[in-house]
Amino acid sequence: MKTIFLAESERHVRDALRLLLEQQTELTITGEARSAESLLAQVCQHPPDLILLDWNLPGLHPQRLIPTLRECCPSAQLIALSVKPEDETGAKAYGVDGFVSKQLQAEELLACLQTICLKSQP
Repeated sequence: MKTIFLAESERHVRDALRLLLEQQTELTITGEARSAESLLAQVCQHPPDLILLDWNLPGLHPQRLIPTLRECCPSAQLIALSVKPEDETGAKAYGVDGFVSKQLQAEELLACLQTICLKSQP
């Protein structure tokens, strides 16, 4: 079972992700944050397997946030979420493991997450 952490600034998006992911028996949500500070405070103490990261999460620019997450959660997969497809290039340049559009339907989102998770398995 994979543990997952939701870092999303918009409550309605966070709620929708939680509802969707709670239905997946192979995933356990370990926490939620709406800011970079809250995210770091929680995941550095209890690193999850996967972090769904709002690309526009307030509090810390991704250029600084991604390396900090890599330092405190070296084995966690980082999946960037954004409504803007053009953010994918920057997200991958900063070192995320995957990028998912917030505009995807639920089934497409789950398929993307599964593909990204499978790529990281030995």
